[in-house]
Amino acid sequence: MKKTLVLVLSLVLAMSLLMAASAEAGFTEYPIFEDEEVAFLHVNAVYFQAVPMAPGQENFEDYDIHLECDVAALENDLGYGVDDWVPYLTIDFEVIDEATSETAADGTFMVMSASDGPHYGANIKLPNAGTYTVKFTFHSPADNGYLIHSDSETGPGGLLEEYFGDGPLTLEYSGWDYVPLG
Repeated sequence: MKKTLVLVLSLVLAMSLLMAASAEAGFTEYPIFEDEEVAFLHVNAVYFQAVPMAPGQENFEDYDIHLECDVAALENDLGYGVDDWVPYLTIDFEVIDEATSETAADGTFMVMSASDGPHYGANIKLPNAGTYTVKFTFHSPADNGYLIHSDSETGPGGLLEEYFGDGPLTLEYSGWDYVPLG
């Protein structure tokens, strides 16, 4: 009887600790899309509750969600390691209501870091459930001053112009069935 009580109490304690750890994490990421590719970029998008960001973006109560774009490198000749985060991008976003073709939210992602690493993201207002198209426009890192060695001795072999010569890259994903949080 005593061993059974100790076992039950141990299990209750273990469950309590697991629940507390889950509560500390405090959020769940909801996928919008995964494993999309555009040029040398591997792109995933998720959303979760709006979050404070510092410095200067601590007020998040006026927003519905945090929209996040994770960008990693595919095999390339630009010097980016495969699966490494791609820095210096400017990424514009547009969320389009598929029922009305109206833009529900738009803007430019900010560069930031979280517990799972660097990413591009923004808190946005998106109060209405519906089916949306998400459009991301990727501007060249060169627009933000990123340079690549172009000589044959030290250069990786490719140039950003090979990908962005005709302008920004675009990724459009339709069919995001959005359900507001809370």
